[in-house]
Amino acid sequence: GKRKPLVVDLMASSQSKFYTADKQPQYGLAKTATFMLPSSLTKLIKSGMELGDADDKVFGRVKSKHGSGTVGILTDGMIDRAAYYEHALTLALVSWIRPDVYSSKGSGFASSL
Repeated sequence: GKRKPLVVDLMASSQSKFYTADKQPQYGLAKTATFMLPSSLTKLIKSGMELGDADDKVFGRVKSKHGSGTVGILTDGMIDRAAYYEHALTLALVSWIRPDVYSSKGSGFASSL
C-alpha cells in the first residue's frame, strides 16, 4: 500500500524551513548500511543498468525497487527497503529528537569521537 507521510516529507518540502533559535539552519546527516552485491548484479550495474532493473533481471522479478528491493531478496525478507532506510532516517533526525544536546554550532559526528 501507500506509505504514510513521514516527518522528512515535511522537512524536505519547499514551504518548510527548520532553523535553530539563533536563526541557523538545522539539518541532519546519516547513511544506510552497506553490503556486498553478488557479482551478477555488479556486472550489470557497471555496464550502466540501474540496481532495480538489474535486480529484476537477475532474480526474475518485476519492479522490485517498488517492493522489498534488492536488500529484501538478498536477506530472504529479513530486511526490506523500508527497514533498510528506517535507521538512517531516524539517525538523520537526532538533532530534532534531542535538541537539548545539539546546537547550531554543531557537536560533531559520533564517528569522529
